Amino acid sequence: MGNTEKDLLEIKKEIIDAGLELLEKGLIVRTWGNISCRVDKKHFLITPSGIKYEDLTPEKIVLVNMADLSYEGDVKPSSEFKVHAACYKARKDVKFIVHTHQVYATVAGALGKRELRTEYNDERYIVPCAAYGYPGSDALADNVGRAAKKYGEADTIIMANHGAVCFGEDSKSAIAAAEKLEVACNNYLIDVCKIDMGHGLSEGYSSHLENGKIVFDVTDVPDRIKKIHSHIYAKRKDVKYIVHNKSEAVMTISRRVNQMRPLLDDFAQLIGVKVKIPINDHGRDGNNIIVKKNVNAVFVLNDGAYCLGSTLDDAQAVSIVLDKGCLAHLAVLRYGEGHFLSTLDCIRMNRFYRKSYSKLANTK
Repeated sequence: MGNTEKDLLEIKKEIIDAGLELLEKGLIVRTWGNISCRVDKKHFLITPSGIKYEDLTPEKIVLVNMADLSYEGDVKPSSEFKVHAACYKARKDVKFIVHTHQVYATVAGALGKRELRTEYNDERYIVPCAAYGYPGSDALADNVGRAAKKYGEADTIIMANHGAVCFGEDSKSAIAAAEKLEVACNNYLIDVCKIDMGHGLSEGYSSHLENGKIVFDVTDVPDRIKKIHSHIYAKRKDVKYIVHNKSEAVMTISRRVNQMRPLLDDFAQLIGVKVKIPINDHGRDGNNIIVKKNVNAVFVLNDGAYCLGSTLDDAQAVSIVLDKGCLAHLAVLRYGEGHFLSTLDCIRMNRFYRKSYSKLANTK
C-alpha cells in the first residue's frame, strides 16, 4: 500500500468530517449508514459498526482489504462493508461512498421499481434500484455491485427497502449526489405517489420515568393521555421513555390503516414485525390500547403514535423510523404496488437489533 500514515490520517479525517456534514444535513442519523474512501487498488477505509458519528476518531476508522474482506485491528467495520467493496470493484472511477438511510430515497425504494424516472432541476434523472437483499448479506452486496456495473455513469443507487449508496471522487461530490438524490426522489413521490409531506417528529405529549413516576415534558396533560402513558409503562417494564409523534404521515396512518407490516429494514429492526392500529375509538379514552412485547410503537386512532424506548435516544430513533415507515406505507397505498419484507426476515432483523446492535450502539 503506497499511502503513508499521514495520508491515511487525512483520509480518515475526511471520512469523519463527511459523517458530521451528513448528520447536519439530515441525511443520516444516529449510527445509521456508513462512509468509506478508496485508498488504493486493494484497500478502502470505512466507518465502524455501531459507533455514533459524533464519537468517531481516526483510530476507529477501519482499513479493509477489498479482495478477501479482511480488516485490521479490533474495531469491526460497518455491517455493509461488503456493499462498499462490491461498488469499488464494479466502478474503478468511484473513490468515495456514502451509504445513507435518507428519507425520500428510502421511501421510493419500497415501491419495487427497477429504476426511478424522475427529474432534478427540470432535467430528466434516472435512479437505478438494486434488488432487495438482507442487510449485511452477500446477496445485497452482489445486487448493489451488479447495479453499479450496469449503470456505469450513475452517481447514486437506491437499495430496495433499505437506503441508498452515493458515489463521488471525494466526500464533497458524494454528499452532493446524496442531496441531489433526495430532491429527485421527493419529486418522484410528489408526482407519482401524490405524497407531498415533510418528515420527522411533531411532538405531542411525551414522558419518561423518574424513580418509578411518570414525568411529562409539558404541563396541562389531558387525563386520557395520562392513562395512555400509564397503561404503556404498566405493560412494558422495559420502557423508560415515550415520545408521542403526531407528524402528518403518522397522523394519517393512525386514521386510515389498521395494520402496518414493515416495508423498510430499519422499521423491522427498531419497531417490530407487525404493528396493529385501532380502527375504532379504543384507546382514545386511554383504555384498550394495543401494547405488544417487542413492538415499539403504539397507535391511537387519530392521535398519532407513542414511540417507546429504554432511553430517550432509542424512543426518538423509533419516532424517526416510524415517520419514514408511515411515509413509505402511504406511498405504496397511493402507488398501488410495493414490496413488503418477509416475516422471517423481519423476525431475524428485529431479534438481531434487540440483542446485538442496539446494545453496541448504546455502549459506544
